[in-house]
Amino acid sequence: MVRRLMSLLLAIVLSSAWPMAWAAPTVTAGTDPTKFVLDGKIVAPDGVIDGKLVVEGDTITCVGDCQDPSGAWVLRITNAFIFPGFIDAHNHVAYNVFPKWSPPKIYSNRGQWQASQAYKTFKAPYNDLKAKALCEMVQYGEIKALISGVTTIQGTAPNSVCFRTLVRNIENQNELGLPSGAIRTFILDIKSFKGAIDWNKTRAFVVHLSEGIDQRSRDEFATLKQKNLLASGTVIIHGTAFEDAQFQEMAAVGAKLVWSPRSNLVLYEKTTDIRLAYQHKVLVSLGVDWNPTGSDNIFDELRTAAEVNEDQLYNVIPESDWVKLITSNPAAALGVDNLIGRLAPNMKADITIVRSLNDDPNKSLLASHLQDVQMVWVGGKLLYGNRAAVERIKPGQCEALTVYGSSKRVCVKDAANPNSKQTLAQIRARLLQLYPTLAPLAP
Repeated sequence: MVRRLMSLLLAIVLSSAWPMAWAAPTVTAGTDPTKFVLDGKIVAPDGVIDGKLVVEGDTITCVGDCQDPSGAWVLRITNAFIFPGFIDAHNHVAYNVFPKWSPPKIYSNRGQWQASQAYKTFKAPYNDLKAKALCEMVQYGEIKALISGVTTIQGTAPNSVCFRTLVRNIENQNELGLPSGAIRTFILDIKSFKGAIDWNKTRAFVVHLSEGIDQRSRDEFATLKQKNLLASGTVIIHGTAFEDAQFQEMAAVGAKLVWSPRSNLVLYEKTTDIRLAYQHKVLVSLGVDWNPTGSDNIFDELRTAAEVNEDQLYNVIPESDWVKLITSNPAAALGVDNLIGRLAPNMKADITIVRSLNDDPNKSLLASHLQDVQMVWVGGKLLYGNRAAVERIKPGQCEALTVYGSSKRVCVKDAANPNSKQTLAQIRARLLQLYPTLAPLAP
């Protein structure tokens, strides 16, 4: 634990030394705004490639030894890694307008804290906000995710066109060409689930299950099985109460797990036994959960996971897995690994560029903070990044945002998208009008 804390302190010191590390990409303008070449260290499935990544439209067309397409913009990326866009495998996006909640006690299951007066008081503004500004709530939550390098998020259930603007909502309007019902989510008590899943149509059934540490929580797994909902396409969020038997049954059918350690620790002082998940080869992904009891961003959630791994899990998670937990693993769990989650030809151009703080991209990721995110692309569109680069590519089109002293630009309003009519300033002003204690984007 002391060793890890020293490493994190060193990373913070390095992050503060911005004149040394902020090496802006060299941008050579092209004539075709739909074609880009990113030249640098690419985090590919088989390791780091020092080469080129070619984007044409919303798709990656070449990785490695590539020719520059006619008319393409060329960006030479230095002192940074080119990652696949990060995937937050579980979040309650609309709740991220709320600040932190400090539970007055430790609970045994989620029903206890949801029924508590302390939580009801904390949540009291939610329904009024939702009725008046749901679009702004979700868009704000998406921006909070975007500035941490997240390009796809699970957990935006309402099917509204106003969300078709920024990061991909994996259940709805994700522009992946998926048919309706391809990815389904159920966050209520599993006992209340009615109907059935057509596994010929549904790639992933994402279900909130066994969040707690008692037998009542564990019994939810039996209910899942009784309803014939345990299958290879089942993605279980939390599973905090699971013991060896549950992981063994998950492994037998190929079900997957989403882990949100920070929120679990805050509410229950315990998190899922990932050691057992790894022993049974259950695929694990990471999710922030939500702002009230989860991490502030995906980097902090990774660090929480790393601390738990060292202190409680006997380092069962190898260093080579940290990038996978927020890229290829959730893509596979959600049934979209043929479209997102890795940098390869024919994949969607979801790309996150983060300053390099270590030669190993996994170690670098654990040391990264919000100010280290240099550029974020979703479907070939540059939506966020350092001021100089974004202004060079999209002059005057994006808003200024300062993140821990680093000058950024975020592209929220899009004149070409009829669903994207508000700027970040307008979204924030509307929310502050209704809810003055709005959580900051970069706390």
